[in-house]
Amino acid sequence: MSDSTDFPQQLQQALKHSDNGEPTKAAAIYRDILTRQPNHYEANYSLGMLCHRSDRNDLAIPLIRKSVELRPEIFAGVINLGMMQRDEGLLADSRVNLEQATTMQPDSAIAHVTLALLLMDLGELDAALQEMKVGQRLDPEDPEIHARVAMLHQVRGEDEAAANHYRKVIDRLPNSGTAHRSLAFLQKHTNYNDDISRAEKAFNSPQIPARDRMLLGNALGKVFDDLGHYDKAFAYLHTANKLQRQTHNYSIEQQKPFFERHKKWLNKELPVHCRDYAISDDTAIFVVGMPRSGTSLVEQILASHPLAHGAGEVEYSRLMVDAVQQVTRKPFPVDINRVAPEILQNAGFAYIKKLRSNAGNAKRVIDKLPHNFLRVGLYAAVLPGARIIHCVRHPLDNCMSIYQHLFGPAHAYASDLSDLGQYYRLYRDLMEWWEEILPGHIHKVRYEDLVIDTEKQVRLMLDYCDLPFHEDCLAFHKTRRQVKTPSASQVRQPVYQKSVSRWKNYQEHLGPLFAALDLYPDVT
Repeated sequence: MSDSTDFPQQLQQALKHSDNGEPTKAAAIYRDILTRQPNHYEANYSLGMLCHRSDRNDLAIPLIRKSVELRPEIFAGVINLGMMQRDEGLLADSRVNLEQATTMQPDSAIAHVTLALLLMDLGELDAALQEMKVGQRLDPEDPEIHARVAMLHQVRGEDEAAANHYRKVIDRLPNSGTAHRSLAFLQKHTNYNDDISRAEKAFNSPQIPARDRMLLGNALGKVFDDLGHYDKAFAYLHTANKLQRQTHNYSIEQQKPFFERHKKWLNKELPVHCRDYAISDDTAIFVVGMPRSGTSLVEQILASHPLAHGAGEVEYSRLMVDAVQQVTRKPFPVDINRVAPEILQNAGFAYIKKLRSNAGNAKRVIDKLPHNFLRVGLYAAVLPGARIIHCVRHPLDNCMSIYQHLFGPAHAYASDLSDLGQYYRLYRDLMEWWEEILPGHIHKVRYEDLVIDTEKQVRLMLDYCDLPFHEDCLAFHKTRRQVKTPSASQVRQPVYQKSVSRWKNYQEHLGPLFAALDLYPDVT
């Protein structure tokens, strides 16, 4: 048992550095303490939390786990460990700790709500709802809990219950952009109503923070698109995207060498380099493409098959990227040919293990991260048994749909029409490169074909994935699983064709996008 009174001066100095925004100095002190006393509780816990706040859960989890071993009676360590494990997809381990947290403090609303979120991840939606209700009973006025309850009802397909909880959030926080946006995307609006009136009032409030105004602008863009008031919808969308753009330091010119780097190093020689160490395992199905190209729909169709599991938008393939960078000490994939194929093989096995961690006995596991299109050459070399499905949609529909949804810093191109069009060209060029050097390795699914002749396209996909046809794949909208993308509501509905050629509603506003995409002769 460690004694937290050991090294009091060092601990005080580390805390001072943390409070002053100097986490590196604080971490150095904690590491020095652990060098001398590995079982020091406070140094393990505090360094773990510093790593967590730096988005390094891979380093944080062992430290927090050690602190829990040393002081298992401390609630903060147990619940934080469970939260981090959930973030990293370690769902079984997370469950142990989050259930322990609710036992340690049964009156903690956050413990029950966090456990409910984990149960959602596991697909245990009834149990999740029970835990969420406990959290709500313990803290009925917390708008964040109402938002979580609403999200759970939405996942369960209980849209009216979800809407009522979002309205309760808005009652307490009238300017909550998150709640207004969630409510807007939950409904198909056919007339102007109180929800819209409240959202416009909040948008025009002089006290509203920029982020909430951005979210409200995006919500109102969706609302007036529903109502067919396309000029008004675009005005709101344009405002929202301008506000979003102000939060990013982005240049499309910096993206061009980034894409060229992937073409240069993930070339046709990489499979030769990996040939004797390539992994024959065929578990993975990579679903790639631009966001809003139909990737969620394809994943939902495949995940409805009894022999398949949808892992969602996971970052597990970072294991392979990190393994390369640890050797080269350069931006991925520079000098990947210097990495021993044994290292790539080990990283590939680690990826498969992670991918299968919550998949039960599924024969195939779908890794649906659209921007995995950047690494197709890596997957084809290390995991030649994996399937790669490329989702394609008409460029103008695809780009306009992206513009209608707010994306984070990783998609900073999305908030400017010119940048968006130029980024689409870079993506298109790279995918053509993969098809050229990896003939027959990629199965292309066109969104328009999928919604017009669904059964034919589903059969082709299943055949490519070596899965027998199953009727559940045509009834994908009935499959109960959590979808954490802007397409969540769409995949709860049968296939529809109303999203084809929707760009025409905004044609007069899309000049910068037309100019950017005119470099491709087939965009019109």
